[in-house]
Amino acid sequence: MTHPQLFQLHLPRPPRLGWRGRSLLAFCLACSAYALGFALYVVTLPQPFTTLPEDLEGLATFTGGSGRVETALKQVQRGFDGPILISGSHQQSRLTDILALTDTPLTPTQQQHIVYDAAQTTRENVTSLQAWAGYNHITRIGLVTSTYHVPRVRLLALFHARQLSLTYLPVQPADPGLRTLFREYNKLIIAPVLQ
Repeated sequence: MTHPQLFQLHLPRPPRLGWRGRSLLAFCLACSAYALGFALYVVTLPQPFTTLPEDLEGLATFTGGSGRVETALKQVQRGFDGPILISGSHQQSRLTDILALTDTPLTPTQQQHIVYDAAQTTRENVTSLQAWAGYNHITRIGLVTSTYHVPRVRLLALFHARQLSLTYLPVQPADPGLRTLFREYNKLIIAPVLQ
């Protein structure tokens, strides 16, 4: 008994790509991965926090975005009495200058628990946070920063402050804009290399 021949489809072999074609394909794939990564970054940004957890031993904020310092100081006004770290800004700035720029007046008693450190980069902020936590013998810290800043801070803390138990307290800046989001996304991408 003979078997009937099965239908066979013969497709033409695709042309081989030269080095230009492979380069163009690699470039298109890299651009697609970058765009997909950016979209994923934007849709997974955390929501702003609404209530301060009760188990925090300290509170820190990194300057550089609107609402960060004010949000931390409002927690002091509402009764948080643990140590506070404000890290960032300029070398010439003083704590009194920073407090004067906010709309959150504090009593002298409330101000005595606040420390200011003039770190210039997020990496320096994380290093400052680690040193401050060690000095105060605390590990459970609430970290106030912008929503778009949380992914990079989380990554840098994983590299440089792993022993701290950080609770991220994101604040929503007025309007970060696409330029700010792209800049922060690019910093996030290169953070593992520069860490």
